[in-house]
Amino acid sequence: MAYSEGLNERLAQLVTKVSQHPHGSLKRQQLLNQLIFQMQQSGKIWLGGDIIPEYYEDALQKTWFWFCKNIDNYDASQANVITWFNSHLKFRILDIRQEIAIDKKTRATKPKDEELNFIDPVDNVPAPDKAQPILEETLEWIETQGDELRRQHVRSCPHINCQELLKHKLPPNEKTWRELAEKFGKRESTLNHFYNHKCFPCLLAFGRAQGYIDT
Repeated sequence: MAYSEGLNERLAQLVTKVSQHPHGSLKRQQLLNQLIFQMQQSGKIWLGGDIIPEYYEDALQKTWFWFCKNIDNYDASQANVITWFNSHLKFRILDIRQEIAIDKKTRATKPKDEELNFIDPVDNVPAPDKAQPILEETLEWIETQGDELRRQHVRSCPHINCQELLKHKLPPNEKTWRELAEKFGKRESTLNHFYNHKCFPCLLAFGRAQGYIDT
């Protein structure tokens, strides 16, 4: 109990410190990274229940972006930091579950003859000439900052670096942690831990610098 209370107090203090520094400042970025690291290390982030890993990772990453963008709106009188974060994460996952349920229901109620001749409307949408601007710029940043991103790698494994993992965790080449574990010969937990503590902060910093995340 004392540990939880101490953790909640430390995280709340960090949130306050983050909000005291101007958006885009180095100090704010450093404090935000420290806050994210302590939250991840706490073991209190909700693990998603029985949702499949791919959907959970997508919801988790979106929640981290939301968290960084809305941190100035945190109200300690309503909930502690972890609860505030987990509540949003659960809503994200609930949205995914509802989308899956609606999709299954739609397919189940579709007449058999219609189902046999079903053409996905997506098939009729012309493929875009290039990726969406934000994604395109992010992928370009991953390529142009290769030297810097490659310097951060799993211990004794320079080929498992931030550039490689970011390439494989973003569209159009997004892979699951299981697929990456098989590719690199490392445990999923090792790759996930390295990504969350080294690669994802780099991605957040880029998003802030480009104005994609207002922090």
